[in-house]
Amino acid sequence: MNNLSAGEIPVLTDVVEPNIGSASAFINDTSRFLGELEAHLTAVVHEQADELVHNALREMEALLLEQVSDRLKAELPRLISRVIAEHFRGPGLAN
Repeated sequence: MNNLSAGEIPVLTDVVEPNIGSASAFINDTSRFLGELEAHLTAVVHEQADELVHNALREMEALLLEQVSDRLKAELPRLISRVIAEHFRGPGLAN
């Protein structure tokens, strides 16, 4: 397998020229890989952002509903009192 004696150092004598076709193929493969990676990252990030936005909207909706409910609970007795007073005072006596 090896034609060298134990004391000889192997020397590279063949000149290796870059293969233009394989470099082009490598660049194409790399470009394709990067394109696929970009598309995958875009999809994953968009999905995550969409989920975060929907969760935030649900939280804001729940908070808003709670605030409106609390406000209605606080104002309802005055509203009922005013409507009853207006009803019994008659249409011409309302404040």
